[in-house]
Amino acid sequence: MAGGISCICGAPLVEEVTDRGIYPVGGGALIPFRRTTDYVMCDSCLRTYDVRSLMARAETAESIESLERLAETVEEAEQG
Repeated sequence: MAGGISCICGAPLVEEVTDRGIYPVGGGALIPFRRTTDYVMCDSCLRTYDVRSLMARAETAESIESLERLAETVEEAEQG
């Protein structure tokens, strides 16, 4: 899925989230999800995020990035 998800406070939350687990900030091995009710906690403000919401945010970010690349490609084609 997508990478680099931040907390609402602005602190980095995870490097990357996939359907199998998360990669922690700063690198490291995949931390697998054990169940859909797992949570990730922000180191700065201690806000918690459930796995499902992180996956939804990652999918949304990936879709936005894809649309931005498509728009850039179309714009370049129109100019070239």
